[in-house]
Amino acid sequence: MTDAGMDLEHLLAVAPPTGDAEHTRLLDVARAEFIEHGFRRTSVGDIARRAKVSRPTVYRRIGEKDEIVRQVVVREVVSFFAEISGQILDQGNPTDKAVEAFVLGIRECRRHPLVAALRQYEPETLTSFLTDHSTTFEPIRVTIAAALADDTLPFESALRAAEILIRLTASLLMVPSAVLPTNTDDHARWFARTYFPAIIQASTTPKPA
Repeated sequence: MTDAGMDLEHLLAVAPPTGDAEHTRLLDVARAEFIEHGFRRTSVGDIARRAKVSRPTVYRRIGEKDEIVRQVVVREVVSFFAEISGQILDQGNPTDKAVEAFVLGIRECRRHPLVAALRQYEPETLTSFLTDHSTTFEPIRVTIAAALADDTLPFESALRAAEILIRLTASLLMVPSAVLPTNTDDHARWFARTYFPAIIQASTTPKPA
């Protein structure tokens, strides 16, 4: 569990090396390409052309295509949680934290250009993120678990809760439900207040040996 400062970028080692402006610039360029064309239709060559560097430079500085996608997505999520960490940590217990994170997260997703690009170009990409625990999904799960964990919700339990919450949120984002609307803050808060307490409580149940 992190301290009250929630130094998530340090925890997940996703921040570029200190002072590496070129690394940051290339990720910014990649992000812009992903927003305009989607992840699948963007190539390393597209990123290189937009950045006015060679493809070998892109490979050397920020990696292969899958690694670039991972860095861009994780950077967005970690940056968002770093921005809202104070609002989450001010909540009294894991359920309250989860509710606040969900409401703020859904609000951000309604207007976030990368989420809009996923919806427009390739909603199936989100499914691949959810099945790729070793790269993109796991840092995000750790980020959320670190925010939720406390004396009543051990980190291991928080990891299980975070997994359920991420998968549920992704489903609602990609396939909105008229029965369970989350299109306003009031709807999102009602949904989270209704269903999250049981998820958090169930996550404290030990897994069978």
